[in-house]
Amino acid sequence: MWPPDPDPDPDPEPAGGSRPGPAVPGLRALLPARAFLCSLKGRLLLAESGLSFITFICYVASSASAFLTAPLLEFLLALFFLFADAMQLNDKWQGLCWPMMDFLRCVTAALIYFAISITAVAKYSDGASKAAGVFGFFATIVFAIDFYLIFNDVAKFLKQGDSADETTAHKTEG
Repeated sequence: MWPPDPDPDPDPEPAGGSRPGPAVPGLRALLPARAFLCSLKGRLLLAESGLSFITFICYVASSASAFLTAPLLEFLLALFFLFADAMQLNDKWQGLCWPMMDFLRCVTAALIYFAISITAVAKYSDGASKAAGVFGFFATIVFAIDFYLIFNDVAKFLKQGDSADETTAHKTEG
């Protein structure tokens, strides 16, 4: 099973009974770690995926069903980034620019949710469309917070890189 057991038990299981001890994780190995889910990024990704799923369900039940594709795609992308961050795929796949992909995902999601939520609330009169619009506005806020935090992290990283380059340039001049 993945992840491998750090302390494998060499003794075979006794016949006629089950041995006490930790259970085999099974599907629990695919779940994100509790520490990641309690972090700010984990909570934001959980909120994004939850709000996207609720918005998707509301659009399915509404007369504005033409908009259901966007919440479905955002739900799947939020789940992908949730598991990618939890399984630390950004450390394993160095060729991809993970912060930029996450930033672009959040910016486009916020813009799309804002546009379809305004349309759903203004144009359609049934309750499910209005509920989808309201949940879409909440999703817009959560995605906007996420891209703001990603932008700040990237800006701090770039500033540190610029200051390191400046000190190196001053040392070579002296």
